[in-house]
Amino acid sequence: MKRLAICLFVVFAMGEFDSGAAFAAKTAAEGNAGNSDQQNATPADADASGTTSPPLDTTGELDLSDKSGDAPVAAVKTSATLSWQDIAVLPRKRFLKGGRFELSPFTGVSVNDIMIRHYVFGADLNYFLSDAIWVGLQGNYYIKQLTEREALVGLQYNQIPTLNKYVYGGALNFGYVPVYGKFAWFNRGILHWEIFASAGIGVTKTEIIPRNPSDPSFDNLSITPNIALGGRFFLFDWLTLNYAVRDYLILDKFESTNPHPNGVVWTSALAKSAADSALVHNVMFYVGAGFYLPTKFQYKTPR
Repeated sequence: MKRLAICLFVVFAMGEFDSGAAFAAKTAAEGNAGNSDQQNATPADADASGTTSPPLDTTGELDLSDKSGDAPVAAVKTSATLSWQDIAVLPRKRFLKGGRFELSPFTGVSVNDIMIRHYVFGADLNYFLSDAIWVGLQGNYYIKQLTEREALVGLQYNQIPTLNKYVYGGALNFGYVPVYGKFAWFNRGILHWEIFASAGIGVTKTEIIPRNPSDPSFDNLSITPNIALGGRFFLFDWLTLNYAVRDYLILDKFESTNPHPNGVVWTSALAKSAADSALVHNVMFYVGAGFYLPTKFQYKTPR
């Protein structure tokens, strides 16, 4: 019985081997016939629909080069995956500032003193060394206004606060533009903008407000470093809308809190020599416009 099973297994295996060999031989014969047809076909041969199939290169792309001559007349490869989404459009910057002057009048208000408020009117004259770096001069003129809190302090605490007013100031500033961008304006246009940082040093003239109106006053010319963070909106080729928050660090002198000796004629010089020094922050928020000269600019690189 065991011998009969072994014989049946051998016969079955030999039959499967003969079927596989016949199938492989048939497949090879069909492949050789297809290659022979392709070699005998010419580019002018048409398919069943009457159209001619262009030759393909090894990458599966259309090969339109001229095979008859030494140099190809046209070698263009058209990818089947190429679409309009593969084309990136990079628009130019809307506004160029390098090599131009900016005259920027501005107005603003102090935001960090609850006793006295200052309104500022001034102007910046900047020259742009590049599109992102500039150097400029700034001039300020201040107008003071005592707030209601200043009067309430005297009534509630029976004390008169020690205050100084700012008269004018000037500074040499340097600026840098780290951020430039744009956004859609109500889907009707694109508004370009930038954020800048600025720092500089200058002077500020201050004047004390005497607690006793009969006492003499004196003024100071104080060294004033400043730092700022602001931005610009580009409206036209020659006009921008500017805004900034600038902190002026003023090394100022205030009226002394010690009463002056009786019998001594209190003069401005004596009051200034007895003054108390302090470093104060004058934080201003201002808005303005920037006018650029020349009014036109020219791109130096092609699109």
